[in-house]
Amino acid sequence: MSDVQDVRNRIKNRRTINEEKKHHFSLFNFFYHTIMLGMGICVITLTLLVSEKVNLIQLPTFMKSFEIKNIGKWLPFEQWFSLKDKAVSAAPSYTPISGNKYQNGSNTSYAVYDGIVLHIQQHKNHKISITVKQDNGVIAIYGNLNEIQVQKDDRILKSKPIGLYEDFITIDFMLNRKDISYEKALSENPC
Repeated sequence: MSDVQDVRNRIKNRRTINEEKKHHFSLFNFFYHTIMLGMGICVITLTLLVSEKVNLIQLPTFMKSFEIKNIGKWLPFEQWFSLKDKAVSAAPSYTPISGNKYQNGSNTSYAVYDGIVLHIQQHKNHKISITVKQDNGVIAIYGNLNEIQVQKDDRILKSKPIGLYEDFITIDFMLNRKDISYEKALSENPC
């Protein structure tokens, strides 16, 4: 009889241990569920923001009254989802023709260095020139353009199209009011 009682006691002990494990609150479970809840909220928020930005889904009217954009005031969503151009190729190569006249195998002129458009000028012969201050301090003047694809104060990146030309493009590089060579203008420190 004592053996039967021992078996019953062992079964009873196992049941209480399993019940304690089921109802045992652990710090890990709390963090796990908190993190999963936070991730779910982030996924829903990002989905709504992307949907609003790209207009994929027409939101119900009660959700339109809730300004989803207000969430972006404290999170940098605009930086995450901005469609900024980034150069992914090497600097465009121009073949010198003579003096400051160049060609690149197409009729599209590309920026040779990152910079800011300082000035755009229309000439009497209907040609356009663009003055760019490169990040390395060099002033680049792209001339003999027929059409332009940039505006004053635009930030341009290396290899970004800036305009169209017919036969050749003129590019003059200046540093401290002195003309410098093409190779020197593309260096990090042209001084």
